[in-house]
Amino acid sequence: MTEQTASYYIGYALGTVTRIFLRAMRKRMPASTAATAHLGQAKQVMPAATYPSGKALEHICQVPAIVRRRGVDLNAWFEANTKEAQVKKPRRTRTRTPKQKPNAAAVPALRMGSLNELIAPVEPAMSC
Repeated sequence: MTEQTASYYIGYALGTVTRIFLRAMRKRMPASTAATAHLGQAKQVMPAATYPSGKALEHICQVPAIVRRRGVDLNAWFEANTKEAQVKKPRRTRTRTPKQKPNAAAVPALRMGSLNELIAPVEPAMSC
């Protein structure tokens, strides 16, 4: 472990210890156990929420939420917010054009020639 890595881990650990210590010091301690026991008994339990009746549940299942909440007429909403899909024309299929062979008269014929003109003469003094 390098010196930089070790100092990083030491600093991280010290910061964690400091944070935990300060959090414990800021936390309020209970005044006494008797007072906390009395507060626990003083809390009232709220009654459970009432469930909707079977008739109300049936209404919720049958009627969409947008109709119940906003009073929207679904037929008018459907006409305003939908449209028929446009029929697309089928794309024209591509046809391959036949490759034209190059005309023999247009392209000059290549001949193999001597390479002596391309190779520079080597002096005997230059050899290893």
